[in-house]
Amino acid sequence: MTTSEQSSGTTETEAEPQTIEEIEAEIEQTREALGATVDELSHRLDVKGRAHDKVVDVKAAAQEKAAGVKTAVHDKTAVIGSQITDVGGRVKPIAQRRPVQAAVGGAVLLGIGTAVVSRRRGK
Repeated sequence: MTTSEQSSGTTETEAEPQTIEEIEAEIEQTREALGATVDELSHRLDVKGRAHDKVVDVKAAAQEKAAGVKTAVHDKTAVIGSQITDVGGRVKPIAQRRPVQAAVGGAVLLGIGTAVVSRRRGK
């Protein structure tokens, strides 16, 4: 390598003349790379947009979770409703034969239910 080559930082392979097409292709690649870099930096600096995207994601996840809970509650309610209907069907003939005992039992169950609800509410 000569002194002029050392000071310019070029070698014989780098100093080969390029065609116009090669130069244009290199310019186009550089533009694409810079465009991608600018897009990435713009996205990183767009805090409001990123926050909005996060809100949309969290909202969608919450809606999915709420739909799942709603379905589970509906299913449980249907099961409990059918169980209550079954128990009611068995209790009704007994209550008709023994109305006083049924009234006392109902009052006791009402008291227990009221106690449970008020305890859950923290009263």
